[in-house]
Amino acid sequence: MRKLLPAVLGPFLIACAPVAQERVSERMSEIEIKLSRLEQKQIDLEKNVERTNERIDRLTELISELRLEIERLRLRMETGLTEREPAGGGTVERVEPPALVEKLPPPPTGIREEKAPEQPAVQEAKEEDKEEEEDAETAYRKAIELYSIKKLYEARNAFLSFIKKFPENKYTDNAFFWIGKIHQELGDPDRAENVYRVLVEKCEGGKLPDCNKLPDTYYQLMRIYMDRGDMEGANRYYSLL
Repeated sequence: MRKLLPAVLGPFLIACAPVAQERVSERMSEIEIKLSRLEQKQIDLEKNVERTNERIDRLTELISELRLEIERLRLRMETGLTEREPAGGGTVERVEPPALVEKLPPPPTGIREEKAPEQPAVQEAKEEDKEEEEDAETAYRKAIELYSIKKLYEARNAFLSFIKKFPENKYTDNAFFWIGKIHQELGDPDRAENVYRVLVEKCEGGKLPDCNKLPDTYYQLMRIYMDRGDMEGANRYYSLL
């Protein structure tokens, strides 16, 4: 009986072999089709990511331009300067607004209004503070103008000079921020990150009188980490916004 069993099953197994191979081939074809679809989805997702990154870059550039315009407008408001464009075009002329004249009633007859003169030291200190503030605004305005016309190296040096001369001015945080932004535009995100970190440390340590650029700094640090693919670091700065 045992001798007859191989003889009986042999033809049956031979007949089943092509069926099994056919099923394997069908399964492989199904897997290859699914794999092709997944690869296509991956390509589509990568394209979507690229388009999203391009949109983010355009939005970031637009935001920088708007921030720069805000800086200019704020400087004009604080310094009392307006701009007037000549009728025939050409160079923009800066015009000092006319001084406001306050009309006060004359003092009553027979009464002489006297004001105690300020001490020389106090008056000199006030004049020095005013001159320093005007110098700081002028220096900062020049640096901003250099950045606006994309003279990046000159602008960076101007902002660095500003920080050395005015380490605790109301524009110092702005100067740090624009230096970091310049390094980003020059393709050096590592230096940009170092500058931004210094600004964050000074602001969080209360070493600067004004830190209006701190949220913008968090945003730029988030972008740097996103570009590196470090989503944990990016989320850390995103949570601070």
